[in-house]
Amino acid sequence: MSKHRVTFVPAMLCLAMVVGAIQETPAAPATAQAENRPWNLTLNGGLTINSGNTRSRVFNGEIDFSVRLDGSEFSTLFDTLYGRSGNEVIQKKGKWDNAFTHGLNKRLNLFGQLVLEYDAIAGITLRTTTGLGLSVDIHDKEAIKTRLTASLNGEFLDPGGDAPFQRSLRLQITLATEAHISASARIKARVLYTPDMADFRRDYRVEVDAALSLLMKKPLWITIKLQDRFNNFPASGGIKKNDLSLITSISIRF
Repeated sequence: MSKHRVTFVPAMLCLAMVVGAIQETPAAPATAQAENRPWNLTLNGGLTINSGNTRSRVFNGEIDFSVRLDGSEFSTLFDTLYGRSGNEVIQKKGKWDNAFTHGLNKRLNLFGQLVLEYDAIAGITLRTTTGLGLSVDIHDKEAIKTRLTASLNGEFLDPGGDAPFQRSLRLQITLATEAHISASARIKARVLYTPDMADFRRDYRVEVDAALSLLMKKPLWITIKLQDRFNNFPASGGIKKNDLSLITSISIRF
Protein backbone atom coordinates (compact mmCIF):
# COMPACT_ATOMS: atom_id res chain seq x y z
CA MET A 1 0.00 0.00 0.00
CA SER A 2 1.38 3.43 -0.95
CA LYS A 3 2.11 6.04 1.71
CA HIS A 4 -0.63 8.26 0.25
CA ARG A 5 -3.27 5.61 0.93
CA VAL A 6 -1.83 5.03 4.42
CA THR A 7 -2.30 8.74 5.13
CA PHE A 8 -5.79 8.77 3.70
CA VAL A 9 -7.20 5.76 5.57
CA PRO A 10 -6.78 7.20 9.12
CA ALA A 11 -8.61 10.36 8.04
CA MET A 12 -11.52 8.27 6.76
CA LEU A 13 -11.62 6.28 10.00
CA CYS A 14 -11.55 9.53 11.99
CA LEU A 15 -14.49 10.88 9.99
CA ALA A 16 -16.44 7.65 10.46
CA MET A 17 -16.04 7.90 14.24
CA VAL A 18 -17.07 11.57 14.22
CA VAL A 19 -20.17 10.89 12.11
CA GLY A 20 -21.07 7.91 14.28
CA ALA A 21 -20.82 10.03 17.39
CA ILE A 22 -22.95 12.74 15.83
CA GLN A 23 -25.74 10.31 14.97
CA GLU A 24 -26.00 9.43 18.66
CA THR A 25 -25.91 13.02 19.88
CA PRO A 26 -29.13 13.94 21.70
CA ALA A 27 -30.98 16.95 20.37
CA ALA A 28 -30.22 20.17 22.19
CA PRO A 29 -32.95 22.74 22.66
CA ALA A 30 -32.96 25.44 20.00
CA THR A 31 -32.96 29.07 20.95
CA ALA A 32 -35.83 31.30 19.93
CA GLN A 33 -33.41 33.57 18.06
CA ALA A 34 -32.08 30.67 15.95
CA GLU A 35 -35.60 29.45 15.20
CA ASN A 36 -36.77 32.85 13.95
CA ARG A 37 -33.69 33.81 11.96
CA PRO A 38 -33.63 32.50 8.36
CA TRP A 39 -29.90 33.08 7.78
CA ASN A 40 -26.52 32.10 9.23
CA LEU A 41 -23.12 33.70 8.76
CA THR A 42 -19.73 32.44 9.98
CA LEU A 43 -16.36 34.14 9.48
CA ASN A 44 -13.16 32.15 10.12
CA GLY A 45 -9.57 33.33 10.09
CA GLY A 46 -6.26 32.09 11.40
CA LEU A 47 -2.51 32.61 11.08
CA THR A 48 0.17 30.10 12.11
CA ILE A 49 3.80 31.25 12.35
CA ASN A 50 6.60 28.74 12.95
CA SER A 51 10.22 29.69 13.72
CA GLY A 52 13.34 27.83 14.82
CA ASN A 53 14.29 24.73 12.83
CA THR A 54 11.59 25.61 10.29
CA ARG A 55 10.18 29.00 9.40
CA SER A 56 6.71 29.11 7.88
CA ARG A 57 3.61 31.26 7.79
CA VAL A 58 0.20 29.78 6.98
CA PHE A 59 -2.96 31.86 6.66
CA ASN A 60 -6.49 30.47 6.39
CA GLY A 61 -9.77 32.28 5.88
CA GLU A 62 -13.39 31.24 5.36
CA ILE A 63 -16.78 32.88 4.79
CA ASP A 64 -19.85 30.66 5.18
CA PHE A 65 -23.32 32.11 4.55
CA SER A 66 -26.69 30.41 4.13
CA VAL A 67 -30.30 31.61 3.94
CA ARG A 68 -33.65 29.76 3.92
CA LEU A 69 -36.77 31.25 2.38
CA ASP A 70 -40.09 29.58 1.48
CA GLY A 71 -38.80 26.02 1.27
CA SER A 72 -35.62 26.98 -0.59
CA GLU A 73 -32.06 27.35 0.69
CA PHE A 74 -29.04 29.11 -0.78
CA SER A 75 -25.55 28.68 0.65
CA THR A 76 -22.20 30.11 -0.36
CA LEU A 77 -18.84 29.13 1.12
CA PHE A 78 -15.44 30.55 0.27
CA ASP A 79 -12.30 29.24 1.93
CA THR A 80 -8.64 29.84 1.21
CA LEU A 81 -5.33 28.52 2.50
CA TYR A 82 -2.02 30.23 1.80
CA GLY A 83 1.37 29.37 3.25
CA ARG A 84 5.07 30.17 2.79
CA SER A 85 8.21 28.55 4.12
CA GLY A 86 10.99 31.07 3.65
CA ASN A 87 10.68 32.20 0.03
CA GLU A 88 8.83 29.04 -1.05
CA VAL A 89 5.04 28.88 -1.41
CA ILE A 90 3.88 25.69 0.32
CA GLN A 91 0.09 26.25 0.09
CA LYS A 92 -2.00 28.31 -2.30
CA LYS A 93 -5.53 27.09 -2.78
CA GLY A 94 -9.10 28.28 -2.52
CA LYS A 95 -12.67 27.15 -3.17
CA TRP A 96 -15.93 29.04 -3.74
CA ASP A 97 -18.87 26.66 -3.35
CA ASN A 98 -22.40 27.84 -4.18
CA ALA A 99 -25.39 25.54 -3.67
CA PHE A 100 -29.15 25.88 -4.04
CA THR A 101 -31.82 23.49 -2.80
CA HIS A 102 -35.59 23.60 -3.23
CA GLY A 103 -37.83 21.36 -1.15
CA LEU A 104 -39.93 18.86 -3.10
CA ASN A 105 -41.40 17.35 0.05
CA LYS A 106 -40.51 17.10 3.74
CA ARG A 107 -37.15 15.39 3.13
CA LEU A 108 -36.40 15.42 -0.62
CA ASN A 109 -34.87 18.48 -2.32
CA LEU A 110 -33.86 19.55 -5.80
CA PHE A 111 -30.16 20.44 -5.72
CA GLY A 112 -27.92 22.60 -7.91
CA GLN A 113 -24.37 23.87 -7.48
CA LEU A 114 -21.57 25.96 -8.95
CA VAL A 115 -18.05 25.49 -7.59
CA LEU A 116 -14.86 27.37 -8.53
CA GLU A 117 -11.50 26.10 -7.25
CA TYR A 118 -7.80 26.82 -7.62
CA ASP A 119 -4.76 25.02 -6.22
CA ALA A 120 -1.37 26.20 -7.42
CA ILE A 121 0.56 23.35 -5.77
CA ALA A 122 -1.73 20.68 -7.31
CA GLY A 123 -1.54 22.26 -10.77
CA ILE A 124 -5.11 23.60 -10.87
CA THR A 125 -5.34 27.12 -12.28
CA LEU A 126 -9.14 26.94 -12.28
CA ARG A 127 -11.57 24.05 -11.89
CA THR A 128 -15.24 24.81 -12.53
CA THR A 129 -17.93 22.35 -11.48
CA THR A 130 -21.66 22.73 -12.10
CA GLY A 131 -24.53 20.29 -11.97
CA LEU A 132 -27.96 19.21 -10.78
CA GLY A 133 -29.17 16.45 -8.49
CA LEU A 134 -31.21 15.52 -5.43
CA SER A 135 -30.59 15.73 -1.71
CA VAL A 136 -32.24 13.95 1.23
CA ASP A 137 -32.49 15.49 4.69
CA ILE A 138 -31.77 12.61 7.05
CA HIS A 139 -31.96 15.00 10.01
CA ASP A 140 -33.26 18.58 9.80
CA LYS A 141 -33.41 19.97 13.31
CA GLU A 142 -31.69 22.88 14.98
CA ALA A 143 -29.53 20.52 17.07
CA ILE A 144 -28.50 18.18 14.26
CA LYS A 145 -28.60 18.40 10.48
CA THR A 146 -27.54 15.56 8.18
CA ARG A 147 -27.90 15.68 4.40
CA LEU A 148 -27.07 13.16 1.66
CA THR A 149 -26.65 14.65 -1.82
CA ALA A 150 -26.14 13.06 -5.24
CA SER A 151 -25.63 15.06 -8.43
CA LEU A 152 -24.36 14.73 -11.99
CA ASN A 153 -21.78 17.42 -12.71
CA GLY A 154 -19.90 18.83 -15.63
CA GLU A 155 -16.31 19.60 -14.67
CA PHE A 156 -13.96 21.90 -16.57
CA LEU A 157 -10.28 21.97 -15.57
CA ASP A 158 -7.65 24.46 -16.66
CA PRO A 159 -4.27 23.10 -15.47
CA GLY A 160 -2.46 26.18 -16.73
CA GLY A 161 0.71 26.37 -18.79
CA ASP A 162 0.86 24.16 -21.86
CA ALA A 163 -1.28 21.37 -20.36
CA PRO A 164 -4.51 20.66 -22.28
CA PHE A 165 -7.90 21.83 -21.04
CA GLN A 166 -9.84 18.92 -19.52
CA ARG A 167 -13.59 18.18 -19.48
CA SER A 168 -15.38 15.39 -17.67
CA LEU A 169 -18.82 14.24 -16.55
CA ARG A 170 -18.75 13.21 -12.90
CA LEU A 171 -21.03 11.72 -10.30
CA GLN A 172 -20.82 13.47 -6.93
CA ILE A 173 -22.04 11.98 -3.65
CA THR A 174 -21.80 14.02 -0.45
CA LEU A 175 -22.70 13.25 3.15
CA ALA A 176 -22.63 16.30 5.42
CA THR A 177 -23.64 16.62 9.05
CA GLU A 178 -23.54 19.26 11.79
CA ALA A 179 -24.41 18.76 15.44
CA HIS A 180 -24.67 21.10 18.41
CA ILE A 181 -23.29 18.94 21.21
CA SER A 182 -23.99 21.67 23.73
CA ALA A 183 -24.41 25.43 23.84
CA SER A 184 -20.61 25.77 23.62
CA ALA A 185 -19.52 22.90 21.35
CA ARG A 186 -20.31 21.99 17.74
CA ILE A 187 -19.10 19.28 15.36
CA LYS A 188 -19.24 19.54 11.59
CA ALA A 189 -18.21 16.78 9.16
CA ARG A 190 -18.41 16.13 5.42
CA VAL A 191 -17.24 13.43 3.03
CA LEU A 192 -17.42 13.80 -0.76
CA TYR A 193 -16.79 11.16 -3.44
CA THR A 194 -16.68 12.11 -7.11
CA PRO A 195 -15.61 9.71 -9.89
CA ASP A 196 -15.31 10.44 -13.60
CA MET A 197 -18.17 8.55 -15.28
CA ALA A 198 -15.87 7.57 -18.18
CA ASP A 199 -13.02 6.27 -15.96
CA PHE A 200 -14.48 5.75 -12.49
CA ARG A 201 -11.96 3.08 -11.42
CA ARG A 202 -8.94 5.34 -11.88
CA ASP A 203 -10.12 8.96 -11.96
CA TYR A 204 -11.84 9.72 -8.66
CA ARG A 205 -11.46 12.12 -5.74
CA VAL A 206 -12.43 11.93 -2.10
CA GLU A 207 -12.67 14.97 0.18
CA VAL A 208 -12.98 14.76 3.96
CA ASP A 209 -13.61 17.62 6.40
CA ALA A 210 -14.08 17.26 10.15
CA ALA A 211 -14.23 20.31 12.45
CA LEU A 212 -14.72 20.93 16.16
CA SER A 213 -15.77 24.42 17.32
CA LEU A 214 -15.68 25.54 20.97
CA LEU A 215 -17.21 28.76 22.28
CA MET A 216 -14.81 31.17 23.97
CA LYS A 217 -17.07 34.18 24.43
CA LYS A 218 -20.00 35.07 22.18
CA PRO A 219 -19.69 35.49 19.27
CA LEU A 220 -16.10 34.14 19.25
CA TRP A 221 -15.35 30.44 18.72
CA ILE A 222 -12.11 28.52 18.27
CA THR A 223 -12.22 25.93 15.48
CA ILE A 224 -9.93 22.97 14.79
CA LYS A 225 -10.43 21.45 11.36
CA LEU A 226 -9.02 18.38 9.60
CA GLN A 227 -9.07 18.73 5.82
CA ASP A 228 -8.07 15.82 3.58
CA ARG A 229 -8.03 15.90 -0.22
CA PHE A 230 -7.30 12.62 -2.04
CA ASN A 231 -7.03 12.61 -5.83
CA ASN A 232 -6.29 9.22 -7.37
CA PHE A 233 -5.58 10.84 -10.75
CA PRO A 234 -3.75 14.19 -10.21
CA ALA A 235 -3.90 16.91 -12.82
CA SER A 236 -0.19 16.60 -13.59
CA GLY A 237 2.72 14.26 -12.83
CA GLY A 238 4.85 14.65 -9.71
CA ILE A 239 1.93 15.70 -7.52
CA LYS A 240 1.12 13.66 -4.43
CA LYS A 241 -2.27 12.00 -4.40
CA ASN A 242 -3.06 12.97 -0.81
CA ASP A 243 -3.10 16.48 0.69
CA LEU A 244 -3.76 16.62 4.44
CA SER A 245 -4.12 19.85 6.43
CA LEU A 246 -4.83 20.57 10.09
CA ILE A 247 -6.27 24.07 10.44
CA THR A 248 -6.92 26.16 13.54
CA SER A 249 -8.84 29.41 13.39
CA ILE A 250 -10.95 31.92 15.28
CA SER A 251 -14.61 32.02 14.19
CA ILE A 252 -17.26 34.71 14.51
CA ARG A 253 -20.81 33.36 14.27
CA PHE A 254 -23.79 35.60 13.66
